[in-house]
Amino acid sequence: MAETPPPLPAVPHVYSEKYWLAFADIDLNTLRENAQTGPEARFADAMRLLALGKYDSAERDLRVVSQQLSDMNVAVAAQVMLASTLRYQHRWAELRDLPLNSRLNASDRVMTTDLELWGKAFAGAPRETTTFPDEPVVLPMRVTAVGTPTIRVRINGKEYQFWLDTGSSMTAISSDVAAAANIAEFSSDVLSVKTFAGSAPVKAAIANKIEIGSIVITNSPVVIIDASLMHLRSTADGVPPRGIVVDGIIGWDTIRQFDLTMNYSSEKVVIREPKVRDFIDGREQNLYWLGKPLLEARAESGDKYHFSLDTGAQSSFLNATVLEKLGVGTRSADTRVYGIALTGRATSRVVPLLALNVAGKHVALENVLVYGPIPSGLINCDGILGSDLARFGTIHIDATNGVFSVGSSGMSEDTAE
Repeated sequence: MAETPPPLPAVPHVYSEKYWLAFADIDLNTLRENAQTGPEARFADAMRLLALGKYDSAERDLRVVSQQLSDMNVAVAAQVMLASTLRYQHRWAELRDLPLNSRLNASDRVMTTDLELWGKAFAGAPRETTTFPDEPVVLPMRVTAVGTPTIRVRINGKEYQFWLDTGSSMTAISSDVAAAANIAEFSSDVLSVKTFAGSAPVKAAIANKIEIGSIVITNSPVVIIDASLMHLRSTADGVPPRGIVVDGIIGWDTIRQFDLTMNYSSEKVVIREPKVRDFIDGREQNLYWLGKPLLEARAESGDKYHFSLDTGAQSSFLNATVLEKLGVGTRSADTRVYGIALTGRATSRVVPLLALNVAGKHVALENVLVYGPIPSGLINCDGILGSDLARFGTIHIDATNGVFSVGSSGMSEDTAE
């Protein structure tokens, strides 16, 4: 085990608005440049390590910064990011037992309480393992009436149709599927998962065996959602009045383990075991995990924006907080966005055309729904890139190396047909 870094010396607290704006906007260079104290510098370093996928190193810095007493703004932010990182890594017992800074007040502690409940619910869970075959796995992909990609999976030997949903932080299954596949609740704790349009109560569970083609995942942490809530309502053509029934969701915690290509035109998915590589070809990282998967995009002005990546979303969305900065106009619309758990949210505005450069690909998104303005917590999210992005070509996601692309095949000649 690596040695714990020495504690940071106490220094007078100096609040820097520019520093915290850089943090909210994920401008990591400006964040580090404007650090005025040891805690601010170390927190900036930890955020850069998180963006690079060096979670263990980031976690060590976050532990130190979260316990220092000279700057409580930094301590609170570090505590939240540390708890989020431990959950992301499925380090449940450490999350449950996460020490709190002695000077955190009641409102500060609320920010990590929900995350700590996840640690308590899954503490003692067996370690998850994923086994890949030597060759890429090619599977048929079906697209729902609302544009969500789905694939067949086997859960404890029984087959179901699951969504591929990067917007879901964890893999989820319907209570009917859990009963049929003999998946029992792992704890009695009631947790909550958030969707764009609301939230839903869930229970912690462990799926002994998930098979995606010849990929085998054992002891996978999952959440069980009541079957009555596993419906997606929509006004889209082809959606029955009862909505689309959802057996389960392959969430980001599983997708991030893959080198995944989704070819919507050929209706195929290719999954490879990811290989860590250096970016010697000059390609920049554009996909980060900083509490959620975030995709970097550029407007026509060249300004950078950060969108959450949500293949389960029916369309793309824009946070009203950035309308003025982007310089885009809106028109009135009477639209309701639906989500899992029979949730919904009304929106009255759309951006007729939003031009972005995503991973070097020019995309012009039509009728982008506007929500908010909604602050996204510690880190600002400028919007959501949904399933409508697929009309610009094949989507490739390699979270291990922080690479996202749209429009390239990502398939070798022998798997493309």
